[in-house]
This record gives sequence, structure tokens and C-alpha cells, in this order.
Amino acid sequence: MLVERDMESALLDGALTECASGNGGAVTITGPVGSGKTALLRLVAQRAVDAGFTFLIGKGSRAERDLPMGLMGQVFAGAGLPEDATAEIARLLDSQATTTGTGDGPVAEHPDVRAWRGLTRVLLELADRTPLLIGIDDAHLADTESMQYLLYLLRRIDRARMLIVINESGGLRRSWPMLAAELQSQANSRQLRLNLLSPAGVATALAGHPDLGAVGPTAWHRVSGGNPLLLNALIEDHRVGRPGTPEPAAGEAYAQAVLTCLYRGDESMLPVARGLAVLDGPATPRLLDELVRDICAAPTGGLTAITEVGILADGRFRHPRAAAAVLDAMSPDDRADLHERVAKLLYRNGAPALTVARHKLAARRAGAPWSVPLLHEAAEQALAADDTTVALDCLRLAERGRDGITECVRIQAALLRTSWRLDPATAERYTPSLLKAGLAGELPVMAAAMLVNHLMWFGRPAQAAAVLAAAVDAVDPDDPEAAITLYPVESRFAYVYPELAGQLPCDRIRPPAVALATSTGKLRIQTAAIIDALRHGRITEDAVDDAQAILQQYRIDDHTYDGVLAALEILVAAEHLETAAFWCDSLLTQADERHIPTWSALLSSIRAVISFRQGDMLEAERHASTAMCRVQPGGLGIFVGIPLSVLLLSATRRGQFEKALRLFAVPVPDVMFRTPFGLQYLRARGRFHLARGSYKAAMEDFGTCGELVAKWGGDLPAILPWRTDLAQARLALGLPGEDLVTDQLARLGPANRRTRGITLRVLAAATDPAQRVPILREAVDELQAGGDQTELIEALTELGAAQRALGEHTKARTTHRRAQQVATKHDLNDLVPARPVSHLRAEPAGDSMIEELSDAERRVAALAARGHSNQQIARKLFITVSTVEQHLTRVYRKLRINRRSDLPFSLAGDLRNTA
Repeated sequence: MLVERDMESALLDGALTECASGNGGAVTITGPVGSGKTALLRLVAQRAVDAGFTFLIGKGSRAERDLPMGLMGQVFAGAGLPEDATAEIARLLDSQATTTGTGDGPVAEHPDVRAWRGLTRVLLELADRTPLLIGIDDAHLADTESMQYLLYLLRRIDRARMLIVINESGGLRRSWPMLAAELQSQANSRQLRLNLLSPAGVATALAGHPDLGAVGPTAWHRVSGGNPLLLNALIEDHRVGRPGTPEPAAGEAYAQAVLTCLYRGDESMLPVARGLAVLDGPATPRLLDELVRDICAAPTGGLTAITEVGILADGRFRHPRAAAAVLDAMSPDDRADLHERVAKLLYRNGAPALTVARHKLAARRAGAPWSVPLLHEAAEQALAADDTTVALDCLRLAERGRDGITECVRIQAALLRTSWRLDPATAERYTPSLLKAGLAGELPVMAAAMLVNHLMWFGRPAQAAAVLAAAVDAVDPDDPEAAITLYPVESRFAYVYPELAGQLPCDRIRPPAVALATSTGKLRIQTAAIIDALRHGRITEDAVDDAQAILQQYRIDDHTYDGVLAALEILVAAEHLETAAFWCDSLLTQADERHIPTWSALLSSIRAVISFRQGDMLEAERHASTAMCRVQPGGLGIFVGIPLSVLLLSATRRGQFEKALRLFAVPVPDVMFRTPFGLQYLRARGRFHLARGSYKAAMEDFGTCGELVAKWGGDLPAILPWRTDLAQARLALGLPGEDLVTDQLARLGPANRRTRGITLRVLAAATDPAQRVPILREAVDELQAGGDQTELIEALTELGAAQRALGEHTKARTTHRRAQQVATKHDLNDLVPARPVSHLRAEPAGDSMIEELSDAERRVAALAARGHSNQQIARKLFITVSTVEQHLTRVYRKLRINRRSDLPFSLAGDLRNTA
């Protein structure tokens, strides 16, 4: 696309007319590269040729600047002279070259005037035959001798039919000031200045291109700067790339046009553009001067020239593709050198460490003495901005340049901390060297605390305890900072590995009271207090208040996440489930937005526990699965027990036994069973055995939970209700379990309403039928307040069955409708029988008769006794309806009954998927 310039064309047409009448002269066209100078020259040349002119052209080039008469050699090469004249020109040019210099030597200041006279004679003779147009393109790049000769020629053509048109890129300084002065002093000289297009000019240029879609003229002008060359390239890219988008699509054509402007423009433009592209932003004049002054005589002029061309606006590239084009055109070594140079300059000028480090990373060089501490500082800044990937890159580069064991340990400690954010498993590679330093007491306190937490995470409690003891031995007993750093670590260790709590130097790391005066000190002391409350099973109002204070006051980060997680744990243990869900959701949003998978995995695990206790199985499974996707099970260490237990409990409660079996195949570390998370896993396994009718296996798992809790202390029925679990298994075998239930009730606090409701349900199953209704009513009230919708539906179903068994049919129907309403509201319709049970025997069949049932028959009978249809039973147990019918036929025969309504009430309590 040629942007028409009517006024300029008319002026050149006038010059051609005067030249044809014997009035020679010159026209100088200046303007930014790409403004249309060359296109205008070609247009005038075509008109001159049509008018009978002879047209000769030469083009300035950086490659020929050191060659004598390089430009004029091009002009004469196209003269089309007879052989004898051509030979004469060749002789004269050779003579000029011999006079002005040879090879790569310097050019003489006094050329051979005799050669110039001969060359001028040839041109004048040519002009006598036909009018002559000499076009000089990119004169600012021409060799000195050619421009000196043009100055000589201009003084001798006033009466010749010869017109010289010179194109030159404008700038702060003229490339050939003597030539410019001469042209201004001659009457037959004309000056043309081509400016970039205005927004209105761009709109006019685009008027003939309706295929450009919805992109408005303003957008085209904003990206092109009004430069016709860039505008044409953008149009070409847009047609190929994204014709339907509202912004110009800058691609390869635009990138090449940018490079053309820089290579054909003032020699200061390219180094300045490279400097700005590497800086990736505007630069102060001082910084730019320091950066390129060794290779650029006028950095400020170069900046102005690039702006005039339309590539820059306010010191920035108008489009990122322009900067990318400049960088792509550089060799890797040149780019690295420039990045290193920028890094040094920014460092000397006091730029932020992260800004300097980005250039060190681009250069991949860490050799300077100041580089390692700067990269370490930059990593901290990147972590504060949640740019974990950049932090890792900084630390890895620092590791290559570190000098000395102490510095190496510091960097590897930072690498461990940073890698842990993304994947704890990858952080393991830094453990060996840190462990050696930690056991020797050579780690800084924060690094030692972090290493202890990491060793706990991956089930290495003995090493964790040894590092913690070494850290305590190494610090000053009167150092409050060390005390408040190690105090919560000791508390967490004692909670996670209660068997080894006695090996810790507990009495030597108590922080002084003055530590409460600082925000950090108060947080860590509150964290330790909360963890101690969990460990000892003392969920007090003070602990809950501390937990809420932590969640309200602190944003999650590397130093607060332990306190934040402990706060959520205490709220769950206290059964403040709605509050815990609110804060956990908020923290999960933070972790996801900040792209920190390990935090997301931990928080998702806790959120899964909360959802499960609220009776929302689908949400519980979603959060637990998310936790195990954010970090693979192997990377979760002992904490894999949390999401895995929730998935197992949920699968069991929903009757998805095949899914549960697949979950049992997920490897877990053996040491997990020495932690509270292992107890959760054991309980989930016991619930699975109980649901499948393997009552003895269930009793073993629940009994193991009870033994370990008694051994470790910290009995929390709200978290691990092993007594009711064991009672259910015993009742299923016809063994007494009431004492376990009443013991658990006595241990519950007023806030444990969910657990109290579940416990009352089990108590009702162990009570005479006539006494079940009031107990189940109380269970319903507690579960309604506790917020577990699944347990509430189960309790309502059992209450309705108990009421019908006592002949309270109206109340039973009302209770059944209420259960259906709750189930419909929370999408749990599978938990409610399709119709209320018409009759349940008040007295159970004899134990000997029930004992005759197989495990499979007992499971089917239990569900049938609770009012489930054959289809519902088949779906829950993953068997066919025909199999259900066959099992029920055998059950009726063994129990000597005739119909489903005659099933003994005691069977309805045999399959309680309560968790």
C-alpha cells in the first residue's frame, strides 16, 4: 500500500518539468524510516521514465560505507553507456579508489578532483542526450567520498537537464551537514519533509480496505505510530492472523518492518532499541547513556529517532512484538552480554534486587561477587510476591555461584523452603546436606525449624527430633527470637508424633512473656497453645478464640501457614463447622490465586474433612480428590492420611465398596500409623469393615485406635469417635456396647453437638425399642444443630422406623416426610427409603436365628429393615436386583418370617455407615 502524498508528488513533478527545460537542481526528501520516502522516489522515477528521462539510482548501505565511491559506483553501474564510456568510468573510479585509500585503510581527506571532473563530464554528456534523474536512497548510510562527489556535482548542474533526488532519514543531526548547507544555499534546491500519518491520515489510508474487520483507526495508529511501513506490515499480519479481532495482529511482517526501520535508520537507533528491549521498560537518560555509550555516540538522539519512527511511545515499545523482534535478532551471546551489563548498571544504581536478578537470570551468569547475595534477596522478594518459579530460578543460579559451605547451606535451605511450596517431594533432594548441618547445630534457627517440619512431613521423626535438639543446644537460651521460632515446632512435633514427645527439650525453649508484645511472637505462642490443646484433647473456648484471632489477623505465608492450619483444626475439633468452612474457603482462594499447590493441598484436605462432617459427601470427595491432585500422594507424606480417610469414609457411606478397595491400594508410609492421621485412616478402614459385615476386623481397627489414644493421650471423640465405632461393631455381633457409648457421651463438651447426635443414635440401637424414640428425638435435635445433613437424615429415618414400630404411625409419617425434605434439599435422596416401613417388629428375632445369616444376607437384610427398596439395595451393594431377591428369600426362610415388614428391628442397626 502506497500512502498517497499529493502535495509532495506535485512538487516533484514541477522539479521534473524544470529539469526537462534545462534548469537542473536537487530535491532532498527527509523523514523517518518507513514514512514513504523510497515509495515517493519510485513514483517520481516512474513518471520521469514515462517522460523520457534516464533514471540512475544508488542506495546507501552500512556495508559499503568504508568503500571509496561505493554509492556512485552503483549509480554508474546502471548508466547504460557505450563500451568506451563504460571503460572510462571504470578507469576513473579505479583512479579515485587508488587516490583515496587502499584495502581497509583510512580514506584520504583530499580526493582526486581530476577523476571527479571526468565522472561529471560523463553525466553531463548523458544529460545532453536525455534528461537525467539521479536517485539517492538512504543517503544517511552512504560512503563519504560519494557524498563529497555529490556536493561537487550539485555545484555544476544548474544549466544541465539533471535532477538529483536525495532521500535521507531525519534525526537530531544531519548525516551530511555540508551537503545540507549547500543545498539550502542553491536556488534550484527544494526540501521535502515527510512526517508520520496522523490518526486522520491513518483513517484515510485504511478507507480502501473494508476487509480489516472491527479494528478502528485509533488502534491502527496506536500500534503503528502512523508509520506507513509499519501500518502496511500490520495490515498484512492482520489479514493472515486474526482478521476478526478488535486489535491489530502484529506478526512476522510487523517484526521485520521494525527491524527494517532500525537497520535503515540512524546508527544510534539499533543499540538504543536493543538496550530498551533488554531493559523491558523505559530508561532514564543517565541509565541509557551508561548502557550504550560505548557503542553509541548519541543515545538520547537514538531514543528520539526511534520515537519519531513510531516504534516507541513514552519510552516504551508500542507493541511487545517490536521488543521481541529486536531481541530475536540478537545472538544469544550478545543478549547475555547486554543482560549482564544491564544487571551491573541496575545494581550500581540501587535498583530492587528482583529487577536486577531478572537480568542475571537472562544472562545465566552468577560469577560476580555481589551476585549470590543479590539473587538470594531477589528470591525472597519473589516469594513475597508469590512468584515461586522465579524464586527457584534465582536460588538455583545462586547455587551455581556460591562460595563456601555456609553460603551453600543457606541457599539450599532457601531451596528446600521454596521447592516445598510447589511439591514437597522435589524438596527432598536438598535434605541430605541440610540434615548434616542441622545435626551439627550449624543451621540458622528458621532453617532448622523448616527442616524439622520437612522431616516430620516425610515420616522421619527421629531425625526431626535430633535436629530440633541440636538447634536448641546451639542457640542462646536467652534469645527470645529463637525461642518463639522453635516453640510451635516442638508443639507440632509432640502432636504429630506423640510417642516421641518425651525426647524433646521442651523445658528449654519456652518463650518469655515479652514475646507476646510482637505480632510474630504472639502468633507463634497462640499456635503452640492451639496445637497443645489438640494434643491433650482440651478444646477450650480460649483455644477457639485464639484460632479465630489468628484467622482474622494473619494472611497465609511461609511463616504463618502452620498457625493458620492449626486454627482450622481446632475449629473442626470444636465442631464450629460453618466458621471453619468460611475461613477455609477464603484461604483456599488465596492459595489457588497465588499458585501454591502445597498450601492448596493442605487446605483442601481440611476442607474435605469439614464437608464430610457437614454431611456433604460430594463436596468432601471433591476437596479430598483436589488435595491429592495438587500434590501427588507420595508428596503428601504422612498427611496423605487426611484426604485418603475422607475418600474412604465417603465411599463406604455411599456403598461404593469397589472404589474403597481401590483407595486402599494407594501406598501410605508405615510411620503414618504412629500419627493422628494414621488413626483417621484406621478408623476409615474399620468403618469399611463394619459396612461390609466384617465385624471382627472392624473391632480390631477400632480397638487399635482406642489403645493408641490411651497411650498417647489427647482423646478427642469429636475427631476420633472410636468408642461408638467399637460399640456398633460389638452390637452387630450381639455383644454389649452401651458402656462405650455412655463413656463417649460423658467426654463430649457442649459444643460437640454433631458427635453427641451420632452417639445418641448408637445408644438408641443398644436400647430397648420402647426407649428408642426419645433418644432418637434428642439425636435429631443435636444433629440439626450440629449441621451434618447426612447424619440428620439417617437419624430421622431411624426415628420414623422406631415410631412406627411402637404404633405411632402418624408421627412416623411426619418424620418420614421431614427426612425426605432434608434429603431433597441437600440432594441426598438415596438415604431415604422410597416409602416408610409399614411395620417393624418391636422385639428382635433370636440371636441364634440371626447368626445363621451370612455376611451378604445380613447386609441385604439390614438395608431392607431400614426400608430401602430392592433397587436401592442393589445400587448400594453393587449387586443385581435378582441377587437381592435371592438373599431376601433365604433371609425370610432362616428367620421364619413371610415378608419384609417382619424383619427384626435389630437388623436395621446392623448397617450404619455413620462416620
